[in-house]
Amino acid sequence: MSPNNPPKQSLASVPPAPATHEAGASWRRVELLTAALMTLWIAALHVVYLLHAGPLWRDEAGTVDFAAMSSIGEIWRNLRYDNFPPLFVGIARIWTLAGLGSDFGYRLLGFLIGIGTLAVLWYCARKLGGSTPLLVLALYAANPLAIRVGDSIRPYGLGIALMLLTAALTWNFVKDPRGRTLFWAALAATLSVQCLYQNAFFIIAFSCGAWVVTLGRKEWRAAWQTGIIGLTAAVSLLPYYGNIVKGQEWFDIERQEVLLRAIGATFARALQYSGGWMPQLWMILFVASLGAAFYLGAGQLRWHIIYCGTVLVVSGSLYAVFLVNLGLVPHSWYFLILLAPATLMMDSILAGMIAMGLQMGRAVLAVTVFLASVQACYAGVLVRQTNVDLVAAKLKEAAQPGDLILVSPWYVGVSLQRYLNANRWTTLPPMEEIRIHRYDLIKRAMKSENPIGPSLDQVRTTLRSGHRVWVVGILHYPVGNGPPPAYPPYDGNMEGADAAYLGNWTDQLSYLARDHAVRRDPVKVPVPGDLAVNPLEDVPLLVVQGWRE
Repeated sequence: MSPNNPPKQSLASVPPAPATHEAGASWRRVELLTAALMTLWIAALHVVYLLHAGPLWRDEAGTVDFAAMSSIGEIWRNLRYDNFPPLFVGIARIWTLAGLGSDFGYRLLGFLIGIGTLAVLWYCARKLGGSTPLLVLALYAANPLAIRVGDSIRPYGLGIALMLLTAALTWNFVKDPRGRTLFWAALAATLSVQCLYQNAFFIIAFSCGAWVVTLGRKEWRAAWQTGIIGLTAAVSLLPYYGNIVKGQEWFDIERQEVLLRAIGATFARALQYSGGWMPQLWMILFVASLGAAFYLGAGQLRWHIIYCGTVLVVSGSLYAVFLVNLGLVPHSWYFLILLAPATLMMDSILAGMIAMGLQMGRAVLAVTVFLASVQACYAGVLVRQTNVDLVAAKLKEAAQPGDLILVSPWYVGVSLQRYLNANRWTTLPPMEEIRIHRYDLIKRAMKSENPIGPSLDQVRTTLRSGHRVWVVGILHYPVGNGPPPAYPPYDGNMEGADAAYLGNWTDQLSYLARDHAVRRDPVKVPVPGDLAVNPLEDVPLLVVQGWRE
């Protein structure tokens, strides 16, 4: 054959044209720049929240009071009253001992966790298929609920970051099953459940994803080693078994039946913090991700897609079963622990679509969603977490010796004691311990005969003497002829009993004020800058004065 006439190559052996390589490289640079700009904006939202969140609301105040207890032994004895393992409290304790125990100091800790979570999202996206994070930034990281809860002085932010890290490191082990990768995955899983008990369900999901891949590839040794990751995390929780059991002694006062549709509605509200249209979009992407996972995974044996698809299905199923059986009315922030890994898995699956047009569609969708939610996300982080410090300042200024300051509902006192000396006020019913949430004491009060009787007598005595009663919290304007009868001692046969008894106690106080007080006036407590206040702790202040028989 003449050297001037080389043999023809088959199409399969022809390397991609340089233009294709250049187009792919250019598109990857566009994706990288887009994700970087989105990350900078989300980081700016964290800064806005840092500068405006202000004082600590009651859940955060309870956390720092745990951290500030006199000894590790005292923390351990009180751990039964909390719903979390002690890792985050330990970090908050170190932060406090370092002299950073001011409100802004704690906010700075939350900010650092939030920024760290952004870095974790980038790391996880690169590990789970080598993609650039796009949809996970638009759908999860920019959500103002994720920022406010993730940056709060609660274990959620750190727990979610560690859980996401566990997802990536578990896949890293599956991809490269060695002792070193197994160690890091097991360590991340252990730290994850030491922050949030609920993370155990997601460790199961990651393990299931790993098992599907390793068994599918007939990597028997890696399959059984995967069990070490979950087993290590499970064993690390054994020391808390006694505390979990003791916590069940008073859990019955909160338990009630929770329907699946209520869980779905709360899940939708969590998404709607970024925009009212977000639930519908999220569900479309969820279905599209499952379809893509089946096509790319089962059809083409794209193993990281199979891992992500398995995690997506198993984690959602397990967490839904958990919430249904938990017996607590769900709050929006309960779903962040599901949204974070689910959105990461969806992003990784959709990033696995090789066609350039589909990749462009993913990026365009992420940018469109991101831009459409900018206003809602900015407004959502421009929030003060509590006004209790302002209420405390007003009471210091206006309450006189002989006045009675009554806190109702009682749990507002957990944050109030941080800003106003607890010797100056009392709760309804009176609580022996108010640094943390002590539902065991509330159950004890519910089981006693007329636990608020002495408090109501104190109200009568104060008003008859010409002094005022300051009510921090709820005071109804009731209708009807007479006060409701006091509930009998709690016998365990009532759903949502704590809320019912709390309502009864508030009604008795409200009727007393209506029937015998001369005046009941709301007290204005201006918020600097007219900032919106977290509705969970936008506490009214009322003053009741005068007496009539």
